[in-house]
Amino acid sequence: MFSFPSLTTAIHHTRTLPSWTRWLLTVLVVAGVFAARSALDGILPSRNMLLMPILSVLISATLFDRNSGLLATLLSAAVILWTRQAGEADARLQNQQDIAALVLFLVVGGFISLLIDAFHSALARLKAAHAELARTGEQRQLLLQEFRHRTRNDLQSLVALLLLRARAAPSPAAQDGLREAADHARALARVHTLLAQGAIHEDDPTLVDTRGFVEGLAMQLAETHATDDLRPVALSAMAEAHALDSERAILVGLVLNECVTNALKYAFPDERPGRVTVRFTRHENDFRLVIEDDGTGSPAEDPRPDGERTILQDGTSIYLTGRGATPDGDRP
Repeated sequence: MFSFPSLTTAIHHTRTLPSWTRWLLTVLVVAGVFAARSALDGILPSRNMLLMPILSVLISATLFDRNSGLLATLLSAAVILWTRQAGEADARLQNQQDIAALVLFLVVGGFISLLIDAFHSALARLKAAHAELARTGEQRQLLLQEFRHRTRNDLQSLVALLLLRARAAPSPAAQDGLREAADHARALARVHTLLAQGAIHEDDPTLVDTRGFVEGLAMQLAETHATDDLRPVALSAMAEAHALDSERAILVGLVLNECVTNALKYAFPDERPGRVTVRFTRHENDFRLVIEDDGTGSPAEDPRPDGERTILQDGTSIYLTGRGATPDGDRP
């Protein structure tokens, strides 16, 4: 089928032909239109002698350029004048109405040529602006990807440095603190790795597709757990597809990483099998992240001092203007 983009492409090619080629084709268009007018002489009313020549102006101005449209106007007027003067005496241009009609034809033909050329120029500028916008969008996406790659690499270097310092720390408390910081940096690096691998929204590179992001992060955690620990704990994730800005997506990823890691570490002691389930849904204007497991539940005494297990979760919940909930109740 003939589509508008293919039509504009064809017109672009004809408008870039050499000048002499465009003028020659304009002459052929005018000749063809008058030949058709002569063939339809017994069908079309004689009073509408200027309707067919206008068609040659439209074709020439559209396919070629403004000058071709003006040339078609002048040629058509000359042919009309010649045919009328060469005709019978009563058909000649003897009255003011015929002269006015010819002048009007010249004015209308010139106006049509200028108008079509202006329309084509506006269309060309719009096409160029659209192409520039597309290039800008691609460059923006490349810059974001490069930023995420660099951030991931920097965080991985930070993890290695923290673990190295932890080995040389003088006290067990300092070692635990450095390892804890390395775990958080590793979680952040994991989130940026997923963003760098393409968990972004198809319409806007600054937005994140929640389905690919949440399910991909859960899969990475499951693979890490399977590598580090062979306990039979299954991890499954189900997330609805929504657009979320990158900043909030990173915080959601940190909470998800923290909660799932805690569940895998502490909910299934003594080689106990089980399942961890992650769900991300939307209810009206609110997003809900649910992480459940069928493990032993929270111990009476937190295995980490000062409740470190909940600090990150509570902090990000407050930043996200949400609430963190456990089976025991709500924590604002």
